[in-house]
Amino acid sequence: MTNPLTRILCGAALFAPQLALAQTAPLQIEVLDTLVLGEPRVDGLKIAELSGLAYDQQNKLLYAVSDKGRIFSFSLDLTGDRIAGLTPLSGHQLRDSSGNEIRYSGFNAEGIALADDGTLSIVSEHGPRIARFSADGTWLADLAVPAAVSDPAAQRSEKDGLESLAHHPELGLMTAPEEPLAAQPRTTQTIHAASGEEFSYDTAEIGTTSIKSLEALPDGRLMILERDVAATDGSLIPWLRVLDPANCTAGQLCTTQVARIDLPNISDADFEGLAQLSDDLFLIVSDDKIGKDHRSVFALLRVNTAPKGQSSDTPPAQ
Repeated sequence: MTNPLTRILCGAALFAPQLALAQTAPLQIEVLDTLVLGEPRVDGLKIAELSGLAYDQQNKLLYAVSDKGRIFSFSLDLTGDRIAGLTPLSGHQLRDSSGNEIRYSGFNAEGIALADDGTLSIVSEHGPRIARFSADGTWLADLAVPAAVSDPAAQRSEKDGLESLAHHPELGLMTAPEEPLAAQPRTTQTIHAASGEEFSYDTAEIGTTSIKSLEALPDGRLMILERDVAATDGSLIPWLRVLDPANCTAGQLCTTQVARIDLPNISDADFEGLAQLSDDLFLIVSDDKIGKDHRSVFALLRVNTAPKGQSSDTPPAQ
């Protein structure tokens, strides 16, 4: 089947992303705004190396977790589809059950997911390990890691552990290794649910990718943030993919919608965090890299996908 090429709208003057589609239905993305955050401090902690995002829609709070084992909260002001303000409110060290900084016990915080009770589940690529914390970084409990990804010896390499986490409304916690396990083809990525269910898909049309973040949509679909690891010019190219677990068939690869985002003026920002702000608004954040400077890049996206259950060959309504 010939894959369609979708025209992409761009609302930011400095950035004109182009989106190349692969696999199935059109995935339409409008880049509304970008914001480059330096390295401010809040509560004495430097905001740097952000690797995961979660948004509390009820309280209008944005949470970000850092590779350095810190949790930050922000007030996010969106005005006219622009990031009018991103104000740091608090910063806390993630602490273990004894009150010590958890990073010193090998907990390398990566993905983050907000639970209905306001607690935060955070995955460590080392271990691997998943733990639940309060918003002030207090350890509450360790959570079960899906059996298929619990053995680090099964990883493709030491650095390819779990990096993403989402709370699915039906399947519970879902996670994925950054790269496929060593026993899998390099172009077959798999999402693992706490229930033991697995959802695999093919990335061959892109090439080889790394999964950087997961977000579960209210209707049960998954939004996946990936990075192309095979760009010949060294660019760090982010991709967004939509996968509906309900449409997957056991023993077969899932059908997905996928789109590439090309930010020509920021080609080396390593986007690792993804959060849904409202029905069609999403925020992504990079892990500190623009040239040789350390900065965090936030990008506000409007993402329109075919409605759940709509045929992949049917274009979305205009």
